[in-house]
Amino acid sequence: MMSYVSVYENKTPRSKGLMMTVAVHAAIIAGVIAMPGITIPEKLHGPFIATNIPKPQPPEPVIEDDPPKAKVAQPTQPRAPDKPIADARSFPIKPFPTYSDFGDALGSAGTAQDIPFEAINIAPQPVIVAPRLNARYAEQFQPAYPPGQLRLEQEGEVGVRVLVGTDGRVKQIELIDSPHQDFWNATRKQALKSWRFTPATKDGKPFESWMTLKVRFEINS
Repeated sequence: MMSYVSVYENKTPRSKGLMMTVAVHAAIIAGVIAMPGITIPEKLHGPFIATNIPKPQPPEPVIEDDPPKAKVAQPTQPRAPDKPIADARSFPIKPFPTYSDFGDALGSAGTAQDIPFEAINIAPQPVIVAPRLNARYAEQFQPAYPPGQLRLEQEGEVGVRVLVGTDGRVKQIELIDSPHQDFWNATRKQALKSWRFTPATKDGKPFESWMTLKVRFEINS
């Protein structure tokens, strides 16, 4: 048989700690009593009646109107005068031509293909060929050297304008410049007598035309 031994000891509280506890409580009670405005009520007699005090409602917010805004005058620009609107009655509208407007041209049984329309013909540009020296008569082009200018050993160049006829012959000759009269006379004589040209043509047909030539007189050494 086993036995247990209690280890609890019934110790009495220490006197020093008890005294300190009593002193602290006494000090708290004395301080509460010494506070001003606190009255310890006497023992109440009779029934205790409690009354509910309603909580005051907060005041409603006051909504203030917006203060009136001052109107600032805006600068105005000068306005152009209104243009008068043209009356549509002043512009007569012509009706679009209808089929009946062509009654005279179509007839009672006519069609639109019977209306005569004038065709526009664009003529092509004519083909023009300038006159030129006939190669078959090239040896007859140079005039005879004037004897007086040959003795003086003078050389020169003559400029002329000739009118070539439709037969290739020179019909007219004009002097442009010449260093001496003898050179001009020899050139004129040879041109009217012996010069031959292929006449100018327009679309293959010959016509008279002017051309410019120069004749050079030189002494062969």
